[in-house]
Amino acid sequence: MKKKGFTLIELLAVIIVLAIIALIATPRVINYVEEGQKRALSSSASNLIKQAQMYCESGETCLYTVTDGKLYKGSDYVATTGGKDENGIVKVDSDGIGYADIHNHKWNAYKYESDLVVNIKDYVEENIAYQSIKDKLEEDTTHIKKNVKVNGKTVDKIIGTVSEKNTMKNYVWYAGQLWQVLEIDNSANQMKLVTAQSITSIAYGTTNDWNNSWVRKWLNNVFLASVQGNFQTGPFCHDEPSVTKTQITNNDYQIYQVTGHTQINSCSNITNEKVGLLTFEDMAYAKNGNTAEYLGGSFLNEDEFTWTLTPFTGNNKNNQMWIEWYTNGYLTTKADSSNYSFTNNYGLGVRPVVYISSNTFSKSGTGTKKDPYILMEEVELSSGSSIKDINVGNYVYLDESNNPNKAGNSYVASGTYFTGDKANVRYRVVKKNSDGSVKVERADVLRNLPNTVAIRSNVYTQFYTLDSGNKDTSCMYDDAKKYGDTATYYNGGCTNHNYFLPNDGSGSFEINKGNNLAYFLNNATNSFYSWYSNSTKNMIKQTTWKLDTSGYGKDYSNLNNGTASTYPARTNDGTVSAYVGLPTWGEMYTGNDLNYSYWLINRWQGSPSHVSRVYTSGHAGGTDASSWTAVRPVVTLKSNILIGGGTGTMTNPYSLKV
Repeated sequence: MKKKGFTLIELLAVIIVLAIIALIATPRVINYVEEGQKRALSSSASNLIKQAQMYCESGETCLYTVTDGKLYKGSDYVATTGGKDENGIVKVDSDGIGYADIHNHKWNAYKYESDLVVNIKDYVEENIAYQSIKDKLEEDTTHIKKNVKVNGKTVDKIIGTVSEKNTMKNYVWYAGQLWQVLEIDNSANQMKLVTAQSITSIAYGTTNDWNNSWVRKWLNNVFLASVQGNFQTGPFCHDEPSVTKTQITNNDYQIYQVTGHTQINSCSNITNEKVGLLTFEDMAYAKNGNTAEYLGGSFLNEDEFTWTLTPFTGNNKNNQMWIEWYTNGYLTTKADSSNYSFTNNYGLGVRPVVYISSNTFSKSGTGTKKDPYILMEEVELSSGSSIKDINVGNYVYLDESNNPNKAGNSYVASGTYFTGDKANVRYRVVKKNSDGSVKVERADVLRNLPNTVAIRSNVYTQFYTLDSGNKDTSCMYDDAKKYGDTATYYNGGCTNHNYFLPNDGSGSFEINKGNNLAYFLNNATNSFYSWYSNSTKNMIKQTTWKLDTSGYGKDYSNLNNGTASTYPARTNDGTVSAYVGLPTWGEMYTGNDLNYSYWLINRWQGSPSHVSRVYTSGHAGGTDASSWTAVRPVVTLKSNILIGGGTGTMTNPYSLKV
């Protein structure tokens, strides 16, 4: 029987079908192969970098840096003749590993094998399409405007609206801070960054002279000395723009609101330094980069009073500044006797501005507020490291599992919250002490307080009440007397001050007075301190808290060692020893990052019944102690604590162990 084969037409049809399949599949296969190669190469490069870092951090003297074209080994200058490879780096042992200038060139790690030098930077750039932060920002064309004139120079300006700020991809985590990129200066190879929220709230100074201002000293003596960042020196423009303005009434204050200004085409008053503030034009062009926006609505708006770097000298004044108004972020200054834009009155928000290299790479992150780019230079501690090595600004977990309330969402910054977990509550490092202990502040205010504490809306409480004449054994607090609400009764009795009583105490931060906030935080049966697990209590040391009077007209450049206070001493000023305290005026992270008002531990000038606080609007001032304000506990952790895991960011805080 004769077998029938394929016809020519059938063979051609099969070949065509196979060709089509090949055309469709080949790019995908190639992409899969390329992606696999990139992953392998990236992993290889990362491993080499880790090996180099581990080798040098283990005590081997192989860290080289290049400064002004000169080579250094540690702090020792290395002669420029002999012993160098083609990259200008002195070789180590044939089986050694070294890396050079890691902070400035990111991937400049070297692995030496006999006489072979593998430059990992070249290895990565030749084999992997790796992007710098600058490259990633420039891909987001929705939020970058090129060739914008700002502060007298042409830059690529990051733009965006207030509704977009939580999803914009210009957030960076570096030196223990959350930053937003403001602009890219390609001519100087620099990026300009600003902290996402104010870091503190203090008075500007006696005049609007930046060079001698208290804010400038605070930024250099407190902020810059506290954080670990490789910031570059960059230009800050102090020119005052020519503006048109109108006088308006806002919240009972007469203020000048900007309606137009003449652009600064060439700045004549420039300082070059590592840290400054936002300028008038930084704010004005942040929304769209084209037209000056004076009515707010840009991604920089944080609903708080914030200093700018730009003076206002109208009306023959030399003690006023242009500021961001808290309700909607428009630019304004004072028109009458309101205090806010006067330099030496109440504290306003301080948002540090710095410069870093445009060639900076990130380890991880997508650039959003919840998942910022983590820079290669960000120091992360490994498991087993000492808390002594932790960075100011990093986040740590503390265990509040004895809290009788259910865990709600944890708010750690305006617009940023995480699912509540009583065993993992976020705290932020405020200060590293000389004895190795570390001061940390609760990232969120206390919420869902027990009904034995005088509270409103489960968040706000009083520092102490003034109605001390009525010591009712029923522990009734007559809430209705002042606010028209239903009176609050406290169940369980008042024996031996076991509860936070509403009618006992005479002022200041007094841990033995039943109606005092200090008593609830430390000594009451239902105290906040009792919320901590035993393991957390073992980490906390008693601290001597300073209770001196704070207020405006005071230099806080040396952490509350005020030099300009004229307020009289009081018998209840001084110090107190306690486990739990409150934030201190002028310290790191005493700005308005939550849009909640909260108590400071310091007294306020004037009446003995007044205590300092940071207001929802972002200014720091004083109020009657019976006012309703939120609470952010502060504790000091012992020096013998070890890191158990995490990276120290707000999305992945360090876990701790004794």
